[in-house]
Amino acid sequence: MGGRVAEEIVFGDITNGARGDIKMATAIARRMVCEWGMSEKMGMVEYGDHEDYVFLGRDISRARDYSEATAEQIDQEVKKLLDDAYQLAKKTLIANRDKLEVIAKALLEFETLDGSQLKEIVEHGRLINPPGRTAPPDGQKMPAEKPPKQVVAAPDVTPPLPGALGGAPA
Repeated sequence: MGGRVAEEIVFGDITNGARGDIKMATAIARRMVCEWGMSEKMGMVEYGDHEDYVFLGRDISRARDYSEATAEQIDQEVKKLLDDAYQLAKKTLIANRDKLEVIAKALLEFETLDGSQLKEIVEHGRLINPPGRTAPPDGQKMPAEKPPKQVVAAPDVTPPLPGALGGAPA
């Protein structure tokens, strides 16, 4: 929920960028309730056989071995987990707005940060070891970076015949 809440706090609006986060959070919350028994209301019961898919005309859906009333309770529990996570994210990001700003600036500059870099920002209020600028251990030289291999895949393009490009036939 952090991405969506950060957009609300910083821009006062939300975009469709949080779609993937919401989808993943919903899937995790549903597994918490249906598979892992992490809902006090629903208890330690596995709801549904999570391996079987049923073909219904043109749509594929999951087989369900519980009632519509149980399905409704599951949906309520999933929504509660998501709402609670949203409120916690909002409270946390508002309380740590300064760190949110530093993380956002670092992401704009470096595109990705790992866990240790985020921990630096949280603990020190700034990024101490930015990506790609780490010193080698014990004064050793850094190995030269190899340029990435370029792979071009075009399955719908037929390669030219030998000699078709003006070179000698192979």
